[in-house]
Amino acid sequence: MDADDLALMKLRANTLFTYDDHGRMALTNEPCEIARRPAPRLFIGRAGSGSILRIGADVPQSRVEPLAALASTEAPMGDGRVAPALLAAMRPLLEQDGPVTEETSGPAYRFPDLTRSEGDVVRLTEDNRALARQTFPWLEREWADWQPCFIKVEDGAAVAACYSARIGPRVAEAGVDTLPDFRGRGYATALVAAWGGAIRASGRIPLYSTSWDNIASRGVARRLGLIMFGSDATLT
Repeated sequence: MDADDLALMKLRANTLFTYDDHGRMALTNEPCEIARRPAPRLFIGRAGSGSILRIGADVPQSRVEPLAALASTEAPMGDGRVAPALLAAMRPLLEQDGPVTEETSGPAYRFPDLTRSEGDVVRLTEDNRALARQTFPWLEREWADWQPCFIKVEDGAAVAACYSARIGPRVAEAGVDTLPDFRGRGYATALVAAWGGAIRASGRIPLYSTSWDNIASRGVARRLGLIMFGSDATLT
């Protein structure tokens, strides 16, 4: 079931976004269609032996070849990051058509063959979705779209959740949300472990990603022994 790192990054990119007939990114690919947003103008993923570039549908065709030429020269930072110098070179090309309003970057992880289960978590179902009503009302309404989904319950209400933020035929990526008053208690770690096991049981490869500056989220990956297989960056 496992793919090499670059192939896995390609599968991930295919799952993160929807695409038009020309292979351009159109929307983010949340499993619930009403949650989808316009895709970034540029996505670059770095893994193992190379990198992949995806361009948004609104980027003029005249920008595609120069962006691809820059991407072909990309060399990763020592920690595997997409090089800031590359993004700095790409930004002016995009800004010929409008300012870059958002930039993101971070590591992407795969799960080891065995991920330990820990903590007391509950799978969200039709029968118990009321547990999310007060704290995660969107998840209570749309519970079926984000499966598998696991929650941590305190005093009869969900205080943390891990759900399928993106899901495709071969891979799925986790989304995690913990209420501010309940952070730092290890709930996210337990939930991600349970979610990863359920995704593997479905025959898919579970993935987890975050931003470089999200120390808490990177701590979840470290505690679970997740394996960084690449990194990505986006310009919007």
